[in-house]
Amino acid sequence: MISNEYVIISFNRIFSLHPELMSSAPGRVNLIGEHTDYNGGFVLPAAINREIRIAARTRHDRILRLYSESFAEMFETSLATGIIPSGKKGWQDYFLAVVDGFVKRGVDVPGMDIYICGDIPQGAGLSSSAAYEVCATILLNAVCNAGLSPCEIAILAQAAEHSPFVGVKCGIMDQLISVMAQADHALLIDCHTLETMPVPFDSSRAKIVLINSMKRRGLVDSEYNRRRAECEDGLRIMRKLSGKEFPTIRHIPADVFERFQESLTENHRRSIRHNLTENERVHHFSKCLAGGDYETAGRLLYASHESLRTDFEISCAELDCIVQIASRCEGVYGCRMTGAGFGGCAVALVEPTHVEDFALVMSVEYEKSFSILPEIHVTSPSAGATAMVAR
Repeated sequence: MISNEYVIISFNRIFSLHPELMSSAPGRVNLIGEHTDYNGGFVLPAAINREIRIAARTRHDRILRLYSESFAEMFETSLATGIIPSGKKGWQDYFLAVVDGFVKRGVDVPGMDIYICGDIPQGAGLSSSAAYEVCATILLNAVCNAGLSPCEIAILAQAAEHSPFVGVKCGIMDQLISVMAQADHALLIDCHTLETMPVPFDSSRAKIVLINSMKRRGLVDSEYNRRRAECEDGLRIMRKLSGKEFPTIRHIPADVFERFQESLTENHRRSIRHNLTENERVHHFSKCLAGGDYETAGRLLYASHESLRTDFEISCAELDCIVQIASRCEGVYGCRMTGAGFGGCAVALVEPTHVEDFALVMSVEYEKSFSILPEIHVTSPSAGATAMVAR
């Protein structure tokens, strides 16, 4: 976590002034429910103890100055001439997309000096981009006194990522958990209705351990879009075969899928099967967490990984290796890949007394296989985004 003092000192170093407001937004790990969000299904993410932080001070002109610590780069534009993408789809465009979202709502956004920093690993599947969007949205909500509700903040942040400034058609899960997370709770999200329910997580029984494979997810954009298209096509075909206008894949009854699955292509059949079974696992896993049954919850993590590996086909040798190593370690309830796939992170639930040994074994065994040390992060479910006066 990044201290308020560090953010204030850093802002002053760049702008020679004291910030007025600060915001923070956590990254997330999706415990279970992968590639179900854009299919109207269920997910169960938790916020992690890594975050994006932004500090701001309003200006008396219409100039917007953004400084990114991660890129050691300043960007400046005038709000008087309208919000125009940089053309790079870089770090500055995420913030500009959020500003554009407020302007389109009729909110008067003032000129500002902005300092941006964070400790969420980029490209690891821990949702650094969504945390950045939420952090910017919750900051501007406070600066402009816009009065957006938590759900509206998540929706505006998601719209920023969908916009031409960024151009990624993500689901709503990442933004919702970053806004609505509670400490020591996961969050069950119905991605069709956007209804949420906190699910207690007993951190004395289990720690969330994130294992970064260090493999950059180079295939994500093309393969993500292909999987999404297969799901959309599969839903369209199921509607035609059954004569029922199911709103999403999540709404297809299991018996209807069984009846018509042989009429689907292999890819469509696997995509729908993964979604239907994954939604069942999410509900079962949530009940296990609430009831303290971490052994069964762990088995569901392994089952989720197997479905993602064989039905949805988005795992890779590195992620499979992590899961295999975890399955041999004492004190590990379960493990699976998490995120878009083809690299990034795996998540494991581990008994607290075994976390240190698990991290050591994982590091040694993974390095033997791939000649690189994985990054390992240990967390409990953290609280969600917030804005505060800079003191």
